[in-house]
Amino acid sequence: VLFSSAALAVTPAFADSTQILPVRTSGDIVVDAAHQQVFISDPLNGKIVVTDYAGRVVKQLTTNLSGVTGLELSADSGTLYAAVQDLDAIAVIDTATDTETTRYEVGDKPLSVALAGGKLWFGYGGAAAGNIGSVDLAADDHTVTLGQDNGWYAAPLLDAAPGSSTLVAGAIGQSPVELASYDVSSGTATKVASTREAGSNLGDLQVTPDGKDVVVASGAPYYQQVFRTSDLNEDGKYVTDAYPNSVAIAPNGTVAAGIDGSYEPDVYVFKPGTGEAVRTYDFPNTGTSSGSDLLARGGLAWAPDGSRLFAVTSNNEGVFSLRVLNAPTKAVSAVTVDAPATATRAKQLTVKGKVTSKTAVPAGTKLTVTRTDLESPKGKALAAKGDFMLALRGLIDT
Repeated sequence: VLFSSAALAVTPAFADSTQILPVRTSGDIVVDAAHQQVFISDPLNGKIVVTDYAGRVVKQLTTNLSGVTGLELSADSGTLYAAVQDLDAIAVIDTATDTETTRYEVGDKPLSVALAGGKLWFGYGGAAAGNIGSVDLAADDHTVTLGQDNGWYAAPLLDAAPGSSTLVAGAIGQSPVELASYDVSSGTATKVASTREAGSNLGDLQVTPDGKDVVVASGAPYYQQVFRTSDLNEDGKYVTDAYPNSVAIAPNGTVAAGIDGSYEPDVYVFKPGTGEAVRTYDFPNTGTSSGSDLLARGGLAWAPDGSRLFAVTSNNEGVFSLRVLNAPTKAVSAVTVDAPATATRAKQLTVKGKVTSKTAVPAGTKLTVTRTDLESPKGKALAAKGDFMLALRGLIDT
């Protein structure tokens, strides 16, 4: 018997995958569950790359989209809205055919888009001229209203919960970060609260599905802050590491928090409101530097059913990849085995083991153990034991 004592890492039986992206940079990423496709904007190349759920590129939308950055999907995933900075416009794309159907001429350099209160909102404006505008999607002429908050130094990043009338805005790269929430139920943006306590160098933000909180990823502090949208007072945090730059929240509230870090885990997955990550991902190094590939700012997005987490990364040579992280809420477990280094054939042998995980295992969960030997080269399942306590006795045949 060549078993001996060992510690094994047990991961869920779902393979992650990685595909190279034909982009020079990454602006935003959204996931279309209706057609099982992922959209990634590339401002430098002026295009939107479309992949399938395995990360394989299926199409590139390149119809003069110079500066395309922020993306937003309609509630039914039938329409993709894309903010195109260099054209002062929002491109409207049919996701069933992946073709552009129209454009809305809006304010100067729109950066981000968000649906709230029945309208499409956008942050726009150059240096010292940031503002918020809206497009009335119900109007026949898609009326554009500009100048709804000119207090921003530059075009703000926007987000809102699906079906919500609360809009949240933040200033990218600003220090300290300015954050504001608005009630847009009347059709105009009425400021509800604001704060400058959201750290420095904002990378990303997302409103929780219930609309009560917004999770903020700023370069500092070294965790993703949580603020109530009603008054923008702090309401918790998700501890990660230095230089947070991304956050994505699944419809069930699961939080994926990412950082810009070469030597630490890049992505942390949290159950709603919990303080310890159930899963972390440390990306490999595909370039020539000593550190790992880096997560793009705002480079995380969930499949709406929570089965996959998509991450855009790049290496030091400027090669971008889309990483498909399957079963991201399944915690990695560790198995510690205690067994003799040698044993006599046909004599009784006792093997003991323990399974540990960051996630509590439900009472009564069965642990399956398979024995492989000359008699059963394809493996033989041993009797399952409850509560993950393992004490096995078997006759050694080899």
